[in-house]
Amino acid sequence: MRRLTRSELASRVGPRPPSDAFWRRAIDRGEAALGVGAEAVGGEAESEPGAADAADEPVEPLDTGDIVDVGDRAFVVVDAERTDAGGRIYRIELVADRDEG
Repeated sequence: MRRLTRSELASRVGPRPPSDAFWRRAIDRGEAALGVGAEAVGGEAESEPGAADAADEPVEPLDTGDIVDVGDRAFVVVDAERTDAGGRIYRIELVADRDEG
């Protein structure tokens, strides 16, 4: 499990990172699906021999259980699906505030 900032996520998913509007809708709905192209999956680590086995060098931009901080909110990756084109669709859900209740 990794914890990423919004800008760290943007650097991992390629030339078109999620926009402000995407994050506003995700916060309003409490969930979203984030699609990334095949160029964001694998990257340089895949081309190095044995790199896929390195525990601290993930091949995927995100994995199930990763957390993305967006301002004072956080999303957790609950699912990742491979697309026919080799990309991924990551399903994220808003983490409930601990202060509530």
